[in-house]
Amino acid sequence: MNYTLYDLEITVTGDPETFNCSHTVSDGLIIKGENLSFKAGTEQFSHYALATLTPYIAAKQRCRDEQDWMFYESVIACPDPACGAQFNIARIGESVYSYETPKVDTAKSHK
Repeated sequence: MNYTLYDLEITVTGDPETFNCSHTVSDGLIIKGENLSFKAGTEQFSHYALATLTPYIAAKQRCRDEQDWMFYESVIACPDPACGAQFNIARIGESVYSYETPKVDTAKSHK
């Protein structure tokens, strides 16, 4: 069975004058399938921000219905309400994955 996931790029945006966390504009992450890597030039990324973004990552990788708000919403605020940083999630491609469905031997009897 094959399935498709969107590849994502997450980028820190906003006015750095309003940041009170360690974010840096244009830093970010690349998500391909289950793997996460830093964008070129990114040296660190807040694990608090990552915890906030994680549910959106899975949803943005799969959403295909243009009527679903997840299809068009792409900016997530920093989890610190006093911080002005935002995280833009952009789809940058698609990857196709496959896995085998386990075969069930129906000829065997179970006692």
